[in-house]
Order: sequence, then C-alpha cells, then structure tokens
Amino acid sequence: MNERERAATVRRMAREADPDRAIAALFAPTAVRDDLLALVALNGELARIANQVSEPGLGAIRLQWWRDALVRAEEGEATGHPVADAFGAVLARRKLSRERIAGLIDARSFDIGETVMPDTRTLNAYLFDTAGGLFALSAEIAGAEGENRGLIAQAAGQAYGLVRVMRSLPVLAAKGRTYLAADALERAGTTPQDLFAGRSGPGLSGLLAGMREESRAALSEARFHLHGEGMKGTGLDEAGRTAFLPLALVEPYLNALAKVKDPLRDIARINPLSRLWYLMRAR
Repeated sequence: MNERERAATVRRMAREADPDRAIAALFAPTAVRDDLLALVALNGELARIANQVSEPGLGAIRLQWWRDALVRAEEGEATGHPVADAFGAVLARRKLSRERIAGLIDARSFDIGETVMPDTRTLNAYLFDTAGGLFALSAEIAGAEGENRGLIAQAAGQAYGLVRVMRSLPVLAAKGRTYLAADALERAGTTPQDLFAGRSGPGLSGLLAGMREESRAALSEARFHLHGEGMKGTGLDEAGRTAFLPLALVEPYLNALAKVKDPLRDIARINPLSRLWYLMRAR
C-alpha cells in the first residue's frame, strides 16, 4: 500500500469510526487535516477492540500491540496496519504528548475488562483520557497557541464525552454494558441490571436530565476559555480553535437526547445536513 492509498484508507476508516469528528476535521487547515483524521481513525481502532475480543486477556494483547506498533511506526518501520503507520508518521512530525497517547490507549482497558462504570469519579477520569485526550491531541496537531489549552480540553472532553455516553446507552445496555456510573444510578433509584433488562423509569430520566445539564455546563466552560471571554489573551488562536469544532454538535445532540422517548431503546440523532451546518457556522 503506497502513501496515497494509505491516506485514503485512513480517511475512510475515520469516517466509519466517528463521522462527527471526521467531518469536523475537514474544516481544519489543509496542513493538519490528514493528521487529525489519523487520530480519529486511531481512536476508532482502539474503541473497536472491546467488540472484537471474547475475553479481557485478548483485549490487553491488542492494546499492547498498539503501544508497540506506534513506537515502531514513529521510528519509520512499517507495521502493516494503515492507521498505525499513518499515526506513527504523525508522531514523528508533531512530537505529541506521550502521556496523552498513553492515556488514550490505557483507558480502553476499561472497555475490555468491565461492564459497569463503578462510580462518577472513574467516569470523569475515563472521559478525561478519551474524549478529553482526543481534544488535547487535536489541539497539539493543530498547533494551538494560547493559555489554558489543557483546561479547555478537559471541559470539552466532559461535555462531548457525556453526550457520547448518553447516546451509546441503548446499544451498550442491550449488550449488558453501561458507562452510566453505578453510584449515580443508585442515587437515582435504579441499577445497571435494570438497564440491561430494558427497565426505564423516572429515576433514569432524572439522571439523564442531570447529565445533560452537566454537559451544558462543561460546554459553557470550554467555550468561555476557548474564546478568552473576560480574560484578555487567554483564548486560543484560530487554528487552535478548529481542533474543538466537534463542540458545535454538543448542544444539538443534547436537544435530541431531551426528546428521546425511551433512552434504553432510542438513539438520539441529528440530521447529517444539519451537522454540516452546525460545523460550518462554528468555524
């Protein structure tokens, strides 16, 4: 596979894995577009592992393969995997945070080893490493300059990540998994077993309403720091802000989630053309 074929393959894999982030990347400067798509594709490959393996040990082996493959690919060795090779080249060019990349991979150990998010603290840490890590690495790729870049990524990851948790609820619950925190479910008067059995109710509805408000609050915080409102010079430059374009979809998804009749069976969606409009407006 030559470089042009590899790039086309990675773009396709990014679109299939995460259409929202992949489309948002198309609005980034040309010089960083393919690097952002390689990051999206990498995250998609890591996220797929939980559905590909039958036991945690096999998942751990695959995660270790990715750790080793990225090291080899960064050094210029061909791994035979288009995403590993593409992102290895990104690492060589961009010198991205090794801590963030390790967090992105390590967080997937939860996916392959657990079926219930034990508590809110663990959920927040997971969102920090996954959704937040993607925003932080995207900002590095885009060459974001400005104070509070890490703070913005953390708030953005919380806002965007909570939306993903709520949207994935029907699919995961049907498989006997949930990313809703067990302690939050208990306070709401329900349990993971209720979710797996398809039993919804006022408690779950109240919990999800609270999560939507939490997502909105995090979105407001991210936007505040992103644009430097009230703090001269602390916002990000224009190139850096493109790394956070997926935030434009948070509010539309929250509105769609609020209209869902059965949160255990209905997946909140937004119109693809509307998605483009939200992203274009946020540029």
